[in-house]
Amino acid sequence: MSDIDPMPPMPSPGRSDAVASGHADRSVVRQLARLEGTESALVLASGMAAVAGTMVSLLRQGDHLLASRWLRPDTRRFFEHELPALGVQVSFVDPTETRGWRRSLTRTTRLMYLESPVDPTTRIVDMRPAVTLAHELGLALVVDATLASPINFRPVAHGADVVLHSASMFLDGHADGVAGVVCGSDAVVDEVRAKMRSWGAEPHPVAVEHLARGLKTLEVRVAQQNATAMAVAQWAAAQATDRRALRAVYYPGLATHPDHAVASACFSGYGSLIAIALRGGDAAVGALLGRLQHIRVQPADDTARLGGIESVASALPDGSIRLNIGLDDASTVIDDLTQALE
Repeated sequence: MSDIDPMPPMPSPGRSDAVASGHADRSVVRQLARLEGTESALVLASGMAAVAGTMVSLLRQGDHLLASRWLRPDTRRFFEHELPALGVQVSFVDPTETRGWRRSLTRTTRLMYLESPVDPTTRIVDMRPAVTLAHELGLALVVDATLASPINFRPVAHGADVVLHSASMFLDGHADGVAGVVCGSDAVVDEVRAKMRSWGAEPHPVAVEHLARGLKTLEVRVAQQNATAMAVAQWAAAQATDRRALRAVYYPGLATHPDHAVASACFSGYGSLIAIALRGGDAAVGALLGRLQHIRVQPADDTARLGGIESVASALPDGSIRLNIGLDDASTVIDDLTQALE
């Protein structure tokens, strides 16, 4: 007989585990649909799985997609390369041009797509022209509202048909889960679910559990982030007015923001994302980030911690930083920025 004991058989998942997992998933999608005001919702493996699954569910070969130019890089690449390979024509619209959506229409336009708020510029897209056109012509309007969360912005209430989220950000809120969310009618969600299963884009059960945990604290987290971000933005704006190291501050809650009126009309909160331009350009940005002691520094293309409980800062290529506020006190963030600037 071998001196090594044979490996015991691996336990198989019990029925109680499977039932618990299924219950958690049903509870999560019901809560997501309630938050967004839609008939149904679906959790997928990632934010890009939500984007891709929705696009291939609503578009067919020969169709035309009309999208805002202000998109996340991964979404833009999918629209520029993957959709044309499937026979879908894509056009990009400057969302600041009120008539831009109508001028870019074709006879085969079936869908319009936008993101709001926009990372990292903090711009807010006025979706009213797109809504008017969609309702007039019977087109579908899809909105990625990841950086708002349903606490600050519910696109369906303003005329959108489908809402997408990268759930890794605000919905999860702890930077330890990867998932995507689609909210819409029963028919749309059923179609996306079929694509999800065909492509193997089901979410990991642990990610669903993390999402369920994050949704329990979503409202209180976002409310705290809104308040803290406003206080930090107002402090930073005062520094810029005094012509110190800060050149400009971009936060939708400030009256100086180009989209403040739109945000005030459509949003119930201005979010946690702030863009700050420094007078010294890239060199000043590098020096500032190097001296931060409390705020975590991360690469600009790493969005995993955006919307999470930690405050994070990233260098932008135009002599600016992207600051995303977590659950820190405003005084903690301001003190850290102050000592770094000094």
